[in-house]
Amino acid sequence: MPRDPSQSSTFRSSFAAIYAMTAAVFVTALLTQTELFQSGRWIAFTVGILIFGALADLTARLMHRPRLSTWLLVGQGMVALALLPLSNFYLLAPMLTFITVSESQFVLPRRWANVFTAAVLGAIAALHGIAHGWIAALQAGAGYAAGYVFIIAFTRMAQREERAREQLELANRQLAEYAAEVERLATLRERNRLARDVHDSLGHYLTVLNVQLEIVTKLMEADPARAREAAVRAKELASEGLAEVRRSVAALRPSPLDDQPLPQAIRHLADDTREAGLIVSFEQTGSVRPLSLEIETVLYRAAQEALTNIRKHAHASTVDVQLAFDPETVRLRVHDNGIGRREAQDDLGLLGLRERVVALDGTVHAENHPEGGFLVEVSLPCGGVANG
Repeated sequence: MPRDPSQSSTFRSSFAAIYAMTAAVFVTALLTQTELFQSGRWIAFTVGILIFGALADLTARLMHRPRLSTWLLVGQGMVALALLPLSNFYLLAPMLTFITVSESQFVLPRRWANVFTAAVLGAIAALHGIAHGWIAALQAGAGYAAGYVFIIAFTRMAQREERAREQLELANRQLAEYAAEVERLATLRERNRLARDVHDSLGHYLTVLNVQLEIVTKLMEADPARAREAAVRAKELASEGLAEVRRSVAALRPSPLDDQPLPQAIRHLADDTREAGLIVSFEQTGSVRPLSLEIETVLYRAAQEALTNIRKHAHASTVDVQLAFDPETVRLRVHDNGIGRREAQDDLGLLGLRERVVALDGTVHAENHPEGGFLVEVSLPCGGVANG
């Protein structure tokens, strides 16, 4: 079923064409055909023009109602044909049928539109034949047949263009919806990961803290020295747990990349790790250049994940962080001198990091280093994409 023409730029422009062509035929006929006034047919001709314009306009506006628009189209065609003898077979009068033929391509199925066009062409040839003979009928039929072929081809081209525009708009809407859904799922996955991290880390600290406090309560009188040691350890655990919660909450906040460049943001992560008692070095090599927000975010989260794992599991004393801007890639390298990884399987944080990097056509190496400790290296293609 044809859609509402009020929503179509093609139909809106057709209204202007209808008015312009109808008015042009009317004015030109009255100015050039003096016999219209002499015979008195100008009144009937004027009424016919008004009726034709109204029917053509209604046909275009009511194409979403096929049955009604079909009858309007038939009436429009009959009026257009009636104007031919009323104008004493004025040359431009049959031009109004071009509007009718064009609208038939929208209103009717293609086969019936062609039948309608053939009927209009036959009627024009017959009217010329009755008035001027069969030679005039052949000339009129051949001339207007060529015009109808052109107008049909032009109309179908406009239809294809309209459909292509609609498909493009639909594709753009779907892409926007998919992008929003991907962003929503990525945000949800990140929140779930952070929630698990908070649960695991805070649960660990609270469990050990509870054990230390039980020692304090049981040995407060029997062994005050050991109870004091347990109380000191409990305070350290509480401080470490509080720092871990603060780091997790900071990760939930808007990206720090919103107001600072990537090297500076990673440097701040290194500074935060130093506060946990580790010796952290940060080195940036190559010429800093704009990257896409997706690439910067992945590199920042990679540094954050690696440094968090080092604080929690590595038992390391030193960490080396390198950010290298190569000609075609940008690389992040985080190496510690800790105990390395005992299990070959990635944790959830590294699994999520691998998914993000692969989605950007990058690579991740996360493995025990031959010289000791653990190495995380992320490499992403730059592509020269400016930050959006």
